[in-house]
Amino acid sequence: MRKIFTILILTCIPLIYAQEIIDGIAAIVGENIILKSEVDQFVQINASQLRIDPRRDPEAYQQLVNQSLQSLIDEKILLEQAKIETIEVKDREVEAMLEQQIENIIFQAGSKENAEEILGSPINKIRRDYRPLIKNRLIVEKLRNEMFSKVNITRREVENFYNTFKDSLPEIPPSYDFSQILFKIKPGSKEENRAKSLADSLYNLLKNKNAGFSELAKKYSQDPASAYDGGDLGYISRGGFIKEFEEVAFSLNINDISEVVKTEFGYHIIKLIDRKGENIRVSHILIKPEISDENIDSLINKITYVRNMLITEEMTFDSAAILYSDDPDVKINKGRIPRILKSQIQQREFLSVLDTLQIGKISQIFSTDMGYHILKLNNVFTDTWSVIEKWALEYKKSTLYDEWIEELRSKFNIELRIGE
Repeated sequence: MRKIFTILILTCIPLIYAQEIIDGIAAIVGENIILKSEVDQFVQINASQLRIDPRRDPEAYQQLVNQSLQSLIDEKILLEQAKIETIEVKDREVEAMLEQQIENIIFQAGSKENAEEILGSPINKIRRDYRPLIKNRLIVEKLRNEMFSKVNITRREVENFYNTFKDSLPEIPPSYDFSQILFKIKPGSKEENRAKSLADSLYNLLKNKNAGFSELAKKYSQDPASAYDGGDLGYISRGGFIKEFEEVAFSLNINDISEVVKTEFGYHIIKLIDRKGENIRVSHILIKPEISDENIDSLINKITYVRNMLITEEMTFDSAAILYSDDPDVKINKGRIPRILKSQIQQREFLSVLDTLQIGKISQIFSTDMGYHILKLNNVFTDTWSVIEKWALEYKKSTLYDEWIEELRSKFNIELRIGE
């Protein structure tokens, strides 16, 4: 039983991969390498999350090292299998998961500043580093879901699971079934035009060679992770940035400067510095539209209007979510999050609202780093059978997964070098 919960914990923890530097090789999977620094950083993050001190419990720490290496090997194998199965994920899925992970990191650290200090990088750089990792994780999850989504479990299997593991099962917390409408704070047309105008002006200065790229980046760029270095983002590979940015960056010749490129983060001017195989080194200048008090006031008025429509039952929550929510998955789930364990809810703001909300009622407006929210509590479940059934199904899937990954391992040449 301990094995399944270890697996579940490890798959929820953010990973940080090393940069492409000269480094020892921990393992080779087919034509892919895993650096020792990748394993080290994976272990450090997991050890911190699981509160494992290598000095006090060297045996547990070594076990974590072994698990971490195997997890990285499995991921490489699954990514190769996903290519064979032509598994892909959409940019919006990556961005939604990325923002959720960033929020979780900030929540666990206590503040944005603490998170930056612990990880040694600004949040923007962390976001940039995490994007390809999140994409890989989603691809792997999608592959696993396609393989095991149709797995069912019988009542007898649930009973056998409970009888086997009842002494080690944790206390079962309540589950919430709720719906949400997310309102992201967006700049208005005036702020968009002002940012675009500044970006155009900077581009004209560069085009006419009246200023240097590094000079303008240091002075004007609003990407704190790169502005200090003259906008230098280092070497990147495909999948490391959002689609609009990448399409332009990879189309440039060395020393070319792009026209203004719009993404969800703002307006970019991109310069290609170098190209090495499939990787490119780029600099950029980012101009973000400001969020004015007027923008926020306008959004609050809109949210208040929507909430009043819900309170007076002039509109159903499902309809309002589809019409107004900025959640990228709203058209699929209509804003509904069914039966999530209280312990799985990461945002403390959500917990404080749900803990005091009555079933069937609409919450007050509240904010998180993602934006403003309205919640509706659909139900609270305290029954144990459904939770045990869910655990039993996950255990069955985990067992089938272990068998499947073992079969996949036989298809690839795996060479361990971590002891070298």
